[in-house]
Amino acid sequence: MKNSTWILLKAQFLNQSGVNTFRYEKDKKKKNRVIIFAVAMTIVVIMMAVYCFMTAYGLGSIGLTGIIPGYAFTITSVIVMLFTIFKASGTLFAFKDYDMLMALPVQTTTVITSRFLLMYGANVIISILVMLPMGTAYCLFAHPQILFYVIWFVSMFVTPLVPMTIAAVLGAIISAISSRFKHTNMVNIVLSFILTIGFMGVSMSAGMMSGGQINIKQIASLGTMLSHKMNQIYPLVSIFEKAVCKYNIIAFITFLLISVIWYYVFVKIVSIKYIAINTGLTTYQTKSNYKLQSLKVTSTFMALHRKEMKRFFSSYLYVLNFGMGAVLLLIMSITCFIFGVDKLQQLVGMPNIKPIMINFVPFVISGMLSMTCTTAVSLSLEGKNLWILKSAPIEAATIYRSKMSVNATILLPISLLSSLFMSLCLKPTIMTVVWMFVTPLVYVALTCVWGIFINLKMPNFEWESEVTVIKQSMASVFGILGGMLFGFIPMVILLMLPGIDKNLLTGVITLAVIGFTSFLYIKVCGTKLP
Repeated sequence: MKNSTWILLKAQFLNQSGVNTFRYEKDKKKKNRVIIFAVAMTIVVIMMAVYCFMTAYGLGSIGLTGIIPGYAFTITSVIVMLFTIFKASGTLFAFKDYDMLMALPVQTTTVITSRFLLMYGANVIISILVMLPMGTAYCLFAHPQILFYVIWFVSMFVTPLVPMTIAAVLGAIISAISSRFKHTNMVNIVLSFILTIGFMGVSMSAGMMSGGQINIKQIASLGTMLSHKMNQIYPLVSIFEKAVCKYNIIAFITFLLISVIWYYVFVKIVSIKYIAINTGLTTYQTKSNYKLQSLKVTSTFMALHRKEMKRFFSSYLYVLNFGMGAVLLLIMSITCFIFGVDKLQQLVGMPNIKPIMINFVPFVISGMLSMTCTTAVSLSLEGKNLWILKSAPIEAATIYRSKMSVNATILLPISLLSSLFMSLCLKPTIMTVVWMFVTPLVYVALTCVWGIFINLKMPNFEWESEVTVIKQSMASVFGILGGMLFGFIPMVILLMLPGIDKNLLTGVITLAVIGFTSFLYIKVCGTKLP
């Protein structure tokens, strides 16, 4: 059984990581894509590690050294949980080669363990990226005993187990519930959105500090309060802190037993309903009462548009990975409208936040919209069926436009509603209101074209699981990161040029984005299908 688990795990890793492409592929372009992706991910890893170290160092420098271990543990657990919720469907449930794996002479628990260990490996990397730099900063201030290093090292590998299983259990519950409905995937998507947003809301409310201002004289009590808040979010923090800070061996053993037993129980319970859940998620209901009636005839473009819309909403992972930014933007704008500027200033602790928000809101909205770049993977998701589009008498530009139109259909209403709510909340000048509406719409166009441009440069049609394309491909990473940069860079320009009228500067940036979008659009429409 152990050997079967290792073989399945190795096969999945080699298939999704690109190692085989680098080792055996003769096409230099494909090898270069793997190298570029590895370099890009290395840069992201370094940035994340530096950020974690600076955060922990900042806590230590203001006298909050004692909460660094619990803070590192909590942050790691939250990130792992959110990532696993998104990955559970597509990696653990309803994956493409499910029928092939279940036909092999292996136990169900072996399949679950191999799929779970694949997610575990990725989450261990996240755990190390957070806990290693934060632990290093803690050592600079606390100078702990040698036992601390042993406990901390082991904890980096054990910490992901409990949040992973919790997230996977929630994913299993969502999948089990949705499998009983006719529109399984849509129910799955809605429940996952509700769960994720609710979880983020509870975490933010639990971490909210009253008063808005931090008094330096109350640093000691602040540390106690933060520790209490972290325990509210995740009760296992107190056991971990006792093990790490007080060198309590019993607490450490308890932490290890809870993590390992929780994982073992999870595998055993899920294996009982595993086949039923996957069967419900991978089967479709059909009716036998079809009657031939008049058929509607539409244009080629509309037929492709309808096909792309169905493809988007048919993939749980596709919607969650690329739709969360737009949904959070809409929730944020509605929240700002309901609470008003005065309440926001009180919560944030900044009395003059309104002028700052007025200057940056057009680009904050634009940046969050640009993260929903469905076109960055839409071509790759055609996979082995790309030949159907290539053999059809359809121009490549029409195919590209249909994929861009889906991205625009999703983003346009959210852009207009978010701009409306934020303008009603902030009540700026008429010219500022104009840019609050126009600039995000321009960025929507840029996002649609940018995604296709990136996907044409970095396609991946040879995949077994859509997780490889949606979450682990170069096109996906550059599509989302590009959106963040498109919103972040203009804000840096506004900060660097404080003397220039903000409306004028926003207008110039918007015109520059229009020019860049037009250039990319012409280039994309003149490109043949890969």
